[in-house]
Order: sequence, then C-alpha cells, then structure tokens
Amino acid sequence: MFALSSTHSVPANDLVREFFTHADENPHGWGLADFSTREPALIRTAQSALESERAQQLLDKPLALSNALVHIRNATVGPVEDDNCHPFMALDTSGRRWTLIHKGTVFDYSPLNPYFSIQVGSTDSERILLYLIDRLNLAITQKGAPLEGEERFALFAHVCRDISPGACLNLIVFDSDEFFIHTNYKDAIRVLAGKGIALFCTSALQAAAHMLPEQKWMDVPLCTAFSYKGGVRIRSGRPHSYEYFDNEEDTRFLYQDYAGL
Repeated sequence: MFALSSTHSVPANDLVREFFTHADENPHGWGLADFSTREPALIRTAQSALESERAQQLLDKPLALSNALVHIRNATVGPVEDDNCHPFMALDTSGRRWTLIHKGTVFDYSPLNPYFSIQVGSTDSERILLYLIDRLNLAITQKGAPLEGEERFALFAHVCRDISPGACLNLIVFDSDEFFIHTNYKDAIRVLAGKGIALFCTSALQAAAHMLPEQKWMDVPLCTAFSYKGGVRIRSGRPHSYEYFDNEEDTRFLYQDYAGL
C-alpha cells in the first residue's frame, strides 16, 4: 500500500516507480486512484506492475500527485482479475466518495457475508468497503444529515475495532477530504510526514529522502485509527487490543483459497 496526503502537488514518478519494485512479491495486479483533479482518476489492472504496459506509460510521463492511493496486490481472497484489484470506490447516500485499499485478510467477521451476493468482485477488501458504506448510510439516516468529519472518523474507528478480532486489517481509506489509517499488524504501514506532506507505505521509500530530508519513516502505531489531512495528523482514536499475529489455522485458510486462483 502507498498513499500520499499533501497540501500541494508533488513529483511522484520516483515514489511510485520504487513502490512498484515490490510487485515481485505482489504480482497479482496494481491500481492507482488520483484525487488531484475534480473527477478522480482510477486505474486498476490484474497484471504485475513490473510487467504492465499501462504502468510503464503512466511513469513515462510526469506524474504529479497531491492526494492519491496506490496498491499492488498479493491475492489472498479472490482470483486474479481486474475487479479484485484495489483501490475500491463507493458513494454513501450523501454523495461522498469513499476509496479503500487494504493489506491483509478478514478471516472471521460474519457481518461481511451478505456482501458476497452484491459485490462486483470477490475480495474481502471490497466487502469491507461495502459494509463501511452501509454503516455510514445508517448513521446518515439516523442523523438526518451528512456526517461531519469527526463523525465519519469515529464510525471508521468503530468499524476497525469491530472487524479486527478476526482479521489482519491494514487499511487506508480516503473519504474525499481526509485519509483514515488503521493497522493491527506489525510493520504493515509506515509514515513519513512534514512540510504539509504525509507519505504512507508498507516499506520505507528511499525516493522520498530528498522531499523530507529531516524526517524519518516511522511505524504507524498499532490498533489505533488516525486521520490525516493536508499531510498533517488531525485525529486519533482510542487504541484497541486486537493486534494480529500469524498463525497456522489462518495460513491453512489462505492455502485453501489459493487453490481457486
């Protein structure tokens, strides 16, 4: 996962190119959502970013980003196809666009099961977004008005807490205004922030060193939801205790699902 939150457009070719070098371990697709323009641009393709002609064409031209989500996929749930590539987008009933990328697997959370029949693809990540949207829509209906930023963040934090006991849940979600971050797995999301720029990535990107030479990549604290806007952390949730640890039972679940790829 890679995300950029900034007050201004920054040259991103080197950042995205370095991020794509990790596609050797995440070869099942890539995607990019660019919110720098009025109408978001979304690219998703079920091909390794190292082999994709479209990825090369993207990086052959100057790429300037201010708010963006980028993902390379290592398929755990759902076959290798375009509809299963991140980012995923959906609108709530107030017309707000939500965009999600996810690293991990939901192993046990039954409220996601109804979305099997209505989702476009077949990933647990898409089901998380659909579930989040339904929770938002319910809150909007109960309030009788669109949710404010603090209300949207609080709901996101509640959803993360609810799902985390049965999941490896590393999420970056953009609500068209703020980036919401959550991780419950060690070393899953790092952040580099300063001067109106915040970068989030699974691995520290050396290409960012010249942008923020006085800052260091830091691990995002575990089991806590955070919100960023314009490269600055503006909200922090209450920590929960549901850190995810690898275990044999979950590994068997993944092997069974891989049989269908």
